[in-house]
Amino acid sequence: MTDSKNPPKAKTAITLPQEVLDQLKEREAAGQIASVSGHIQSLLQREQESTEVDAVLSRLFPGNRPGPEHEEWAAKALGITGSTEQSSAA
Repeated sequence: MTDSKNPPKAKTAITLPQEVLDQLKEREAAGQIASVSGHIQSLLQREQESTEVDAVLSRLFPGNRPGPEHEEWAAKALGITGSTEQSSAA
């Protein structure tokens, strides 16, 4: 039985432009990210979550994305004040 909080891990190699890898290693050295692989794993998790949210929104609003009136209602329901502009999740 596997622990859902600690799924089995496997190693793989990926190819990145040297500049990108250098930037990630600088961020790791500066303590901005825990590790290069952990950062990439986090980005992939966010991408998966975004895909799941998009699927739910597609079921709730077939053919259309939520409009400004929905965003305004959500902001009020969540107690968010100020701008309700969409932010990019990707």
